[in-house]
Amino acid sequence: MMKKFTDKELGMHRKILRRDFLSGASIAMTGAILCPSLVKAMQNFNENKPDQSDPSYYPPDKMKMRGSHDGSFETAHNLRDGKVFLANPIQEEYDLVIVGAGISGLSAAWFYRQSAGADAKILILDNHDDFGGHAKRNEYNLDGRNIIVNGGTLNIEQPSNYSVVAMDYLNEIGINTELYKEKTGEMIREHRTHGLGGSTFFNKETFGGKDGFSKRDRRAVGAWDDFWDNAPIDKTLKKQFRKLHNEDVKAESFVGLSDQEKKVKLAGMTYADYVTNELGIDPRVLPLYAPGLHFRFYVGAEQVPALFCWELGGNPGFEHLNLKPTEKISPMHHIAGSHHGREHEYREESIYFPDGNATITRLTVRSLIPEAIPGKSLDDIFTAKVDYAKLDEGTNSTRLRLNSTVVNVTHNGNSKLAKDVNVSYVNNGRTNTVKSKNVIMACWHNVIPYICDDFSEEQKKAQLYGIKAPRVYTNVLLRNGKAFEKLGTSSISSPGLYHTSSSLHYPLEVGDYIAPKKMDEPVIVKMHRAPNAPGKLRRDQLRLGRYDLLNTSFETFERNIREQLQRMLGTGGFNAARDIIAITVNRWPHGNAYAYDTITEPYHWAMFATDDRPCVVARQQLGRISIANSDADASPFTDAAIDQAHRAVREVLADQYLMG
Repeated sequence: MMKKFTDKELGMHRKILRRDFLSGASIAMTGAILCPSLVKAMQNFNENKPDQSDPSYYPPDKMKMRGSHDGSFETAHNLRDGKVFLANPIQEEYDLVIVGAGISGLSAAWFYRQSAGADAKILILDNHDDFGGHAKRNEYNLDGRNIIVNGGTLNIEQPSNYSVVAMDYLNEIGINTELYKEKTGEMIREHRTHGLGGSTFFNKETFGGKDGFSKRDRRAVGAWDDFWDNAPIDKTLKKQFRKLHNEDVKAESFVGLSDQEKKVKLAGMTYADYVTNELGIDPRVLPLYAPGLHFRFYVGAEQVPALFCWELGGNPGFEHLNLKPTEKISPMHHIAGSHHGREHEYREESIYFPDGNATITRLTVRSLIPEAIPGKSLDDIFTAKVDYAKLDEGTNSTRLRLNSTVVNVTHNGNSKLAKDVNVSYVNNGRTNTVKSKNVIMACWHNVIPYICDDFSEEQKKAQLYGIKAPRVYTNVLLRNGKAFEKLGTSSISSPGLYHTSSSLHYPLEVGDYIAPKKMDEPVIVKMHRAPNAPGKLRRDQLRLGRYDLLNTSFETFERNIREQLQRMLGTGGFNAARDIIAITVNRWPHGNAYAYDTITEPYHWAMFATDDRPCVVARQQLGRISIANSDADASPFTDAAIDQAHRAVREVLADQYLMG
């Protein structure tokens, strides 16, 4: 049986001080305040939200439950459940209203201004208390030192795969990807350079045996042999792992097939089926690969096509098939929207900012509303503090209004002839209405049918088709990283545990920002969780995972986080009650965009950009309403959000030119 830690041992009895008191005094007395359950929050919710004009308003340094935080979704859920919001008379008029202040919505505003001019009147509405969508930023101010980390979207992945439009956009807002990569390449490898490599924490509930680490030096000859020698699991299971990793396997049913036939066959079976039924390997090996699959596909091997696992790399059992590498220009390039360049042999390093892709959103907002964010370059954006009160000033040509949930979008008259659109939204308990020449819905596809009745039933059905993947980015601020140093690791794969991966944040020194680098300094541990329901179909797993996430209290998260870190790091001298300073749980029940697979959906949906895919049907322009966001591309990547924003803006500009 697993050791049960008491609340006292875990530090559950300790309270976290207010965010402005994260100082040396708090290191000796840390913890977290328990948040109410979802049900209680819904019962007590009255649509009142904080005022962004307050000088003290600063969402990035809020802790506990973030991401889709309490207050960001209740109005939309009430609308879904039938609540009617009676709007007040029209108060403002705009050239363009954008619903959603994520990367797609913000880049849409930027693209529109480029053509319509800086004087074009734009209003961006978002239901969260901060801009950026999934590209959020968490901040911790400790003894006067600001430590930052991503609260969602992680990186610019495989930038050479970005379209000309997306890459030009990044360049224009101040990101030179090649130059930045040159500056930070060695920093990304800093921990490994100092001997802190990757490891796996085997837990006895999942693998039998006993709890324990096994480390693997990717550069060392025979690294896998050493890894299995040190794995605290029984000899029978070790033998199965060795057989699979040494490629001492053969899929008899693939003998004699052409390369294309093999790939089609792999596309029609899950990785679990391939490993167990085709290769004859014990299914007990499969949990080892879950952390990587959860991060990329949000479900385990029992629902991921075997072809995807081959394309992605890192999943053994395919070498004997002698599959031809996918060319950079190929029908299989970007298959399923979830590989993004990893599926061909021309891979490259991705780009990581200290706060993830929040850097992109902050640079975009500074371009749109310069008064709100000081500075002029990428180097000074990391430490620049946003003045949220200036985002929605009446003198701005572009205004960004937070805590504003859109509840109705309707053409004034027939959608083919209407000259404008009314947009109603709830802010601080009041339902307001604005009028705009055009609207771009840069929000989730799933919510559009509830707020815009103008679309046909066929298009609404397509908008409801995709199920956004639930995921959690948890950030934990520790007193220091000595436990990691003693254990000789910087990243831990933990199959079967609450969070399936944990790693030290990169020690980046870029521009004005210097991250903690030494192990005796405070460090941030980034933990990832993809709630799902193993054994169910993928779509059902995503739905059940979302339900689970929305109904999980912060107290439950906190206890699991403390217990897991204590269990993994305890032998390195870690003490959860003493060493945890702060916890931020970035929950995203409606997380990454839904991508198609080759098992439960038509093969060509995953392989080709055909017009019959639900995402294409869902994104069609209707009158003066266009649709952006990554859902419109069935891809969870940043460039998809940018490209779809550009397409939507082109529709708007054509509409305004033709119809006035």
